[in-house]
Amino acid sequence: MEQQHAIPKITDWALLALLVALWGSAYGLNRVAVANLSPIAVTAIRLWVGAGFLGAIVLFNGIKMPPLSNIRAWTSMAATGIIGSLLPFFLIAKAQVHVPSAVAAIYLSASPLAVAALAHFLVPNEKITKIRALGVLLGLVGIVILFLPNLMQIENFSSPLWAQAFLIIGAFCYGLALIIVRLTSPSLDPIGISFGFVLCSAIASTPFLFLNQTDEFARNYDIIASWICAVLLGIGPTAIASILYVGAARKIGPVMVSNTSNLVPFFALAVGFLIFHEAIPATAIWALMTILCGVYLLQVRAKT
Repeated sequence: MEQQHAIPKITDWALLALLVALWGSAYGLNRVAVANLSPIAVTAIRLWVGAGFLGAIVLFNGIKMPPLSNIRAWTSMAATGIIGSLLPFFLIAKAQVHVPSAVAAIYLSASPLAVAALAHFLVPNEKITKIRALGVLLGLVGIVILFLPNLMQIENFSSPLWAQAFLIIGAFCYGLALIIVRLTSPSLDPIGISFGFVLCSAIASTPFLFLNQTDEFARNYDIIASWICAVLLGIGPTAIASILYVGAARKIGPVMVSNTSNLVPFFALAVGFLIFHEAIPATAIWALMTILCGVYLLQVRAKT
């Protein structure tokens, strides 16, 4: 039986805003964490902390996890964790060695387009319509406007095709993970699903800790601060955000959640301005208005 997406309520918008804030805070936390820890170590720490945090919630609330014999459930959770966390983290980090951050942001903003394309074929009631396509495209345009000043300053931009391909694949990984979450059996608890896919991705990340790491650390923050930020990454942007992510993807649809995620850079800009004293682009307001128009069109589509 096909599931109908609910029209977002005030509480849904509040939870989406919290999700955007959690995802946006990851940029600042990562900045401090990688000052003394390798990206691989930070990823493993945040995943294991997230799994532990979610596992405690599952245990204390008596949430029933699917038995290991339920191959379908555990396969979907493992796929969500690996495709939605480990794989894009690696691809994006590898690509950004060769691709400017502003250009990388443009590539990754293609995620809502990927979600819309995949959902059209895989998810009931998620067909592409004119209003829906316009909403997604406005989200993409908003990101381009946001980073336009940076793009104008890039001279003789030349990056390997494989690096640019990695970014596109990373965007599709995020989109595919949302689709997998949306198609997961509704009988499974959102917290249980979150624990399952974070645990699977944490286990999968562990072998990478034994790879040769040649990172040059900035050392501009105390190592204790780096560890604290790595732990906070596991609690906020990983554990709590995953619960909101699963719940929102199921209730209001993956395309809506994905397009709303385009607001993440604005929270990251606010954190950079308030904590790291980074300048906010003059195009930020226009970009924000454009993205909000796109999100609104998707919400209007849900009423029709």
